[in-house]
Amino acid sequence: MSHLPIWYMGQLDSELCDKVVDELSFVDAKDATLGVDGADTNLDTRKTKIRFADGDYWLNKVFEQVASEANKICKWDYHLTGAERVQFAEYEVGHHYTWHTDTFTLAGQDIDRKISVICLLNDEFEGGDFEVRLYSDYKAPLTKGAIIAFPSILEHRVTPVTSGTRYSATMWFNGPRFR
Repeated sequence: MSHLPIWYMGQLDSELCDKVVDELSFVDAKDATLGVDGADTNLDTRKTKIRFADGDYWLNKVFEQVASEANKICKWDYHLTGAERVQFAEYEVGHHYTWHTDTFTLAGQDIDRKISVICLLNDEFEGGDFEVRLYSDYKAPLTKGAIIAFPSILEHRVTPVTSGTRYSATMWFNGPRFR
């Protein structure tokens, strides 16, 4: 963990990372979108292909455990009531995601994303750094199998991939609106 409790690190075995890539690569891909309703496809902000796992996908349990541990160890103490499906992202050369948050607190919804959990599934690429911003920018030390959990309200980004293809899996844990 960094010197600030902005993230929690876990680990997934390399063989399990390969399993996720093999299993989810066969799901129909679509261009990633932005916003609550997913209507925006601004390629200057986000350019990547995404796929979603079934609601009972085995990786859900791994991510649930990581989110629970992070919530406790980092003392975020968020009230969590649910989760979204695992999103499998494929970043090819030039793909990126500029600074953003994973929650939409001003959208007036009944729930907010509280914890984001991301696993880097490979390391055969260059660029594609994962950075988090809180007072300054922190580059997360991600290698294949690294799992990072952080509050969804923190700004973060994936820098442009310069060679190879970057694969990651993300899951969001939500709860009652922030007040």
